[in-house]
Amino acid sequence: MAFHRLVRLDQLYDGFRQSFRIEREDVLLLQRDGRVFLIEGRCPHQGFSLAQGSLHGERIICPRHGFAFHIEHGDCFQAPSCRLKTWLPAYDGNYLGVEI
Repeated sequence: MAFHRLVRLDQLYDGFRQSFRIEREDVLLLQRDGRVFLIEGRCPHQGFSLAQGSLHGERIICPRHGFAFHIEHGDCFQAPSCRLKTWLPAYDGNYLGVEI
């Protein structure tokens, strides 16, 4: 696994959302209630981007089919076998990143 810098810590705020392409992964970075989440950026159902998905509490809703995923552990509420990959945030000095 390699560390990939994403953003400086001073750029983060509640409501922050940004997509990244890292190696073969689409990663969506979210900050909610002071917590950072790194989730798969595409719905595993049909690959639709979650970047424009709406957040309701700890759920992100796919704008294409309405599937809801838990932003912390990736579980889908409608179809348990349809799960998002998640990553733990990693830090390097003033930078937030991910190890992939």
